[in-house]
Amino acid sequence: MSVETQMQHGKNKILLFRKLADQNQEAAKLAFQTEHTFTYSRELEALVTKDGRVIQVGGLEAEVEVNAIQAKGDPLGKMLQEAVIKGEKLELWEVTVDEDLKDAEGKYPAVYAQGYLSEWEDPANAEENVTISSTFTVEMEPQFGRATLTAEQEQAAQYAFKDTTTVTEPAPEGQ
Repeated sequence: MSVETQMQHGKNKILLFRKLADQNQEAAKLAFQTEHTFTYSRELEALVTKDGRVIQVGGLEAEVEVNAIQAKGDPLGKMLQEAVIKGEKLELWEVTVDEDLKDAEGKYPAVYAQGYLSEWEDPANAEENVTISSTFTVEMEPQFGRATLTAEQEQAAQYAFKDTTTVTEPAPEGQ
């Protein structure tokens, strides 16, 4: 079965964020993402003319709904919450971390967008994990391309297989 006919798993699509003003830093993955939805839409207005109905096409609107379980002490979660409060512009990447789709340069398929978080919710139910949800509203049009993940970003997406032999290097913090 070729790669084109295999199913794509949602767990392989991760979101990374960065403040637009902080381009001297790497983007970071929001911990414990449970779901996100990238939505593209445009208004279509039907106009009735003497020759029949025609459609007037409006501008593209895109947004990303994000849901995650809140991680204790997650600096990215704090930064995103502050970005909503302060109205700061962000960058967002949706990266498909799938080895079958990785190119010869080690890059993964990705969607890149700039925009703003329009809301931040963090309900705290007595019997469940604390969750966060937010809406990222895209400014202009998302761009499609390929993105590089650092070793740390790949590890955040999924830990790598380790052998049963003795490890000579200490594990990175958090593992």
